[in-house]
Amino acid sequence: MNKAMSCMKFPLRVVTVVAILFGANTMAFAQGESGDEVKSVEIRVVEEYQAQVRSAQKISEQPSFSDTTSEKLPVNVRISPKAMALDFVPASIPSIRLGRVKLPKLPTQRVSIGGGNFSSSYASFILSSPRSKKNVWGVRALHQGSLSGVPNSYGRQSQYENEILADFQRATKNYNFKTQALLKADYVSYYGANNPVLADSTPGNWQQQFGISQQWLRTSNPTSKVIAAYRSGGLAYRYTNGGYSTSEHLSKTHHLFEIYTDKQDLLLDLRYQYASVNSWADSATSNYHNFSIAPYTRGQEGILTYEFGLNFSGTQTSGLANNRFEYYVYPKINLQAELLDRTLAVFGGWDGSSKQNSLQSMIVEVPFLTMDQEYRLSGSNKGYVGMQGALVGKLQYRVEGSLTTMNDALMFERDSIQVFTNVHGSDLPALKAVYAEYVVKSGVRGELNLPLKYFVASTYAELNAFSGEDFLGQEGRVIGAMIDYSINELSIGSNIRYVSGRYSHMNYSAFPLDSYVDWSATIEYEINENLSVSLRGYNLLNQSYMMWQGYGVRGTRGMFMLNYQF
Repeated sequence: MNKAMSCMKFPLRVVTVVAILFGANTMAFAQGESGDEVKSVEIRVVEEYQAQVRSAQKISEQPSFSDTTSEKLPVNVRISPKAMALDFVPASIPSIRLGRVKLPKLPTQRVSIGGGNFSSSYASFILSSPRSKKNVWGVRALHQGSLSGVPNSYGRQSQYENEILADFQRATKNYNFKTQALLKADYVSYYGANNPVLADSTPGNWQQQFGISQQWLRTSNPTSKVIAAYRSGGLAYRYTNGGYSTSEHLSKTHHLFEIYTDKQDLLLDLRYQYASVNSWADSATSNYHNFSIAPYTRGQEGILTYEFGLNFSGTQTSGLANNRFEYYVYPKINLQAELLDRTLAVFGGWDGSSKQNSLQSMIVEVPFLTMDQEYRLSGSNKGYVGMQGALVGKLQYRVEGSLTTMNDALMFERDSIQVFTNVHGSDLPALKAVYAEYVVKSGVRGELNLPLKYFVASTYAELNAFSGEDFLGQEGRVIGAMIDYSINELSIGSNIRYVSGRYSHMNYSAFPLDSYVDWSATIEYEINENLSVSLRGYNLLNQSYMMWQGYGVRGTRGMFMLNYQF
């Protein structure tokens, strides 16, 4: 039982009352007094009574709650004095009593195992602390594997993903802290070649990653008037081994400040990133120093919600044959006005952003590269307009048109179609990272969403056109739909996606990018509060098609999973 202390003030005023006698009857009020006149009568009158909460403690120590304290509430009680009320003392207000509600214990541990055709395998284990603890921690281990989509000689090569993620969170009076550690080991299968030159080439490659990060968030506000306040920050380190003596040390830090002015508060976002990369193609180490400064402000005036800012980002390289400094300065303007309540809101803006490419980010998109890469700063400048709202009931809509200019846009060139990459005497298929100097993308996207209690449905359509330099592998037309139905112990979900108009090049005629339909579904049944089973299906239309960056798709794949939580 938590109690908030209360203090009470009783400002007292001495009031002198002079009795003026009117006739003989008034003398009766002066009983006990001797003499011919009544002396002054002194009484105490309460003019104002105040009770003020002095301090309060959290209802719950759960760190995910940013602020559950009671607000300081001044209580004023004015009492009018009565004729014969002498030495009046009002009863004190009792201190606030905060009760503790015990929530039911939910499962915090979960084990899942599964398997399917194409040598599919799945296993995950989650171990975490109860939610009522002040310090929250968790550990997740994950394994996924299947045969890759590589055709012909590499058609039956496996690819695996293995990951261990540890998380620790702590909440203090003024800050929330979050620490994470990551171990990752993925086995990738070489892909993209119709016929490998060497039948005995190494069929795959291991890629390892190790990372640790620390984040902090200030949950309290300044208690006195200050010019600026520190709001959040973080540090992160990631080591990536891409294979064949190619590795990267990547360090990042970011900090957010809030600057107070008389008219409008400002936010200042500062970021810095350092990467040191070793490549098998170059014995020297290349270094990348990237920094960004982004001041911005946001607020609301009537029906208008706004955000204005500026984004400055630059990268200085060293250790390359031609060192350089490149930068982008982009505006950040986002506006939205709600014209009709819930029915119609119009929005638009001019939003610029940039991204410093790294080895770690590239191998997420492409399993295997030639490893002779350059990590440049990509910039994107997007102008957009649109509208959104609700049509009938809970049926929501959103329509957006945009025009985006991209500089040094990252894409991947398939050099393994005609010429293989020779690595330690083996000819291997791979992709090479290249950059489109200038690309213009125009697009229109429409969405319809229906979120109900037991049923959620969503559909969307997107049309894109690219001009300027070739932007290989991009999708021109995309139409998709998603449904999710849950009732009692049964949950059913399905996702379908149609893609056409993928951008290729005549030099890659041997690697066609045809239209395809991807349909997947999931069924889960809860046997009891601890045990459940699920069935997942992929490529249910049994199509065979190639992706530009990822593995090709062939055949319908199914997986059965058993889940136990405790």
